[in-house]
Amino acid sequence: MTSWTEAEVRLKKRVTIDASQERAINKKKEYWRDVLKRIMVVVKTLANCNLAFHRDNEKIDDKQNRNFLKIINMIAEFDPIMQEHLRRIRKKEIRNHYLGHNIQNEIIQLLANEVKKKILQIVKNAKYFFVILDCTPDVSHEEQMSLCNKMCKCFYKSYTSGRVFYYICEGG
Repeated sequence: MTSWTEAEVRLKKRVTIDASQERAINKKKEYWRDVLKRIMVVVKTLANCNLAFHRDNEKIDDKQNRNFLKIINMIAEFDPIMQEHLRRIRKKEIRNHYLGHNIQNEIIQLLANEVKKKILQIVKNAKYFFVILDCTPDVSHEEQMSLCNKMCKCFYKSYTSGRVFYYICEGG
């Protein structure tokens, strides 16, 4: 009978074996969330600056790494989470480190999809919009298409003498 009462007390205090496993799982989940946040920031930064991401070589400590791994190494100099992540990679404690070109391409695709959704939402909510498409050949004589869209937001103001509508166009 004492084992049942002891189990009941432990459940109330949350000191069971499951609770300790749950804490370990949550700690791991938080670690990977933090690592992926940093990787996401690096990908967004490189994409905003229109810089190259990777080469054929994806070794962490190679001198000829491209921008992505160089920035990851720079962050690791100051950030304990990335220091720990790179240490685990070097000691081969983890196999999937999420620093390869596949995860970079996947994050770029996810970000592109979100940007498309946001643009479509803005266009759908706009009262007026227009689209300009332009094609020009690049240096390698490949046709490159650029897309420009503008949306108009309408602001309504009421005056005692009458009603006035303002249409202000903003770039998209």
